[in-house]
Amino acid sequence: MRKILFSTVGLLALSLAACIGVPDPAPAAPATPAVAETPAPAPAPAAAAGAPNTQAVSRVVDLGQGVSMLMGQGGNLGLSVGNDGALMIDDQYATNAEANLAKIEELAKGKPKYLVNTHWHGDHAGGNAVFQTAGTMVFAHTNVRKRLNGQLVTTGRAAQARPAPKAAWPVVTFDQGIDFHLNGQTIRAFKVPAAHTDGDVMVYFLEADVLHTGDVYVKNMYPFIDTGSGGTLRGYIEAQRIALNLVGPNTKIIPGHGELAKKTDLEAELAMIEGAAAAVDAHVKAGETLQQTLAAKPLSQWTVKFGGGFMNEDAFVTAIYGELTKK
Repeated sequence: MRKILFSTVGLLALSLAACIGVPDPAPAAPATPAVAETPAPAPAPAAAAGAPNTQAVSRVVDLGQGVSMLMGQGGNLGLSVGNDGALMIDDQYATNAEANLAKIEELAKGKPKYLVNTHWHGDHAGGNAVFQTAGTMVFAHTNVRKRLNGQLVTTGRAAQARPAPKAAWPVVTFDQGIDFHLNGQTIRAFKVPAAHTDGDVMVYFLEADVLHTGDVYVKNMYPFIDTGSGGTLRGYIEAQRIALNLVGPNTKIIPGHGELAKKTDLEAELAMIEGAAAAVDAHVKAGETLQQTLAAKPLSQWTVKFGGGFMNEDAFVTAIYGELTKK
């Protein structure tokens, strides 16, 4: 197992239950198992197909050692199942939470015990209230709870009209990180610099060699840097560098959105972000306005590969320009 570099991420010593405790030394990595994927289920009935974000996860990608990536509507989920109970990473939307809970119960042969939010957005943490009402304990960075309960006011594209219901608030919060010990895994949730939001955590399964990045990495897409939630371009780049120091060539990476990834995919994403920042910075240093910069299409070389997600080229240029010219 590669040495885990957490120079900026000191782990928080907590003892909350028998399966959660002080980090152990990282064991040697086992041989990487083959990745298998269950067939996609039959299409939903026509009556349900028109309702947005109501369907349960439809793809389960087996990553070995009881760890899976679950894909469907909203962000990608992580799941660990075994004799100690189920642990989830993220829970997608409020509107498909009941369906997802039923799916998780089917996969785990019972209700999940623990759930870690990678950040507060509704496509990743929108199901918190349903899962907690069913008995699942939600863990998250301190700022996730503060965003959900309104202590931290969010602006911009992700602004909330009102705080989330109390049942949606994480009941265990941490500032730096926390380890779970269950199902033969050391599952390490750790804070990264403010990137996508100011409450981003990644979750690493040491023995299975699986990393869930949340939206600090989205495969083959321009990233959404939610400045209204404290996100920053500088932090996004730093967080991806931390991830690259952690993973190896056989690490399976669960991105916040997109297909299962590997280290070379993350390297390509970081190279794009750094190149895009430099390209926009050249226009800023030339004294060009945002409109002039947009007209110049500085990201054209990357848009074919990365421009098909939530953020199009102009939106990403605008975000970079805004941060580079921020006083």
